[in-house]
Amino acid sequence: MQDVIHRAQHADQEAFRLLVEAYQPLVAKTAHVLLSDRDMIDDATQDIWLDVWRGLHNFRVDAPFRPWLLKVVANRCRMLLRQKRPVTTSLDAVPLSALPRSDDVLWLAIQRETATELLAAIKTLSLNHQRVLALHYYAGLDISEIATVLGIPLGTTKSRLHRAIETIRTTQRTHQRSEELR
Repeated sequence: MQDVIHRAQHADQEAFRLLVEAYQPLVAKTAHVLLSDRDMIDDATQDIWLDVWRGLHNFRVDAPFRPWLLKVVANRCRMLLRQKRPVTTSLDAVPLSALPRSDDVLWLAIQRETATELLAAIKTLSLNHQRVLALHYYAGLDISEIATVLGIPLGTTKSRLHRAIETIRTTQRTHQRSEELR
């Protein structure tokens, strides 16, 4: 990938296209978590790639590209949020169609019920906890990347993720116990 980045730094449009293809899912999912408004996400994604094109000459090829790209994503999303009213993060972003499929109707029904219960539990969390969960499980970012994107310390990121998961586990256990008592 370093070769592709190096070529893109020297205005090779084909190399830049390869970068866009490789990293577009990451950019789109991260922007979706940070913005959650379809129009803003589309604007952000286009602007992010323009920012990358313009700033690529400042990127050190021997440095990791993904963290640099995530900083560009976070900065552009923050800029867009400052220009427009803040929006909340929707965790309905993960469609049921994204879950593994099976021909087993019972399996599908259980998956849908579980997904609905899980989304209900997630929606009870604070926006900060929802964002950390969405960036980790939906966008696929690791802890240090989440800290970079949100502009918070690594320890804060870890504790938010831990608390969010524990809260959901507690909520699910409570729900399960109440179901068993019925």
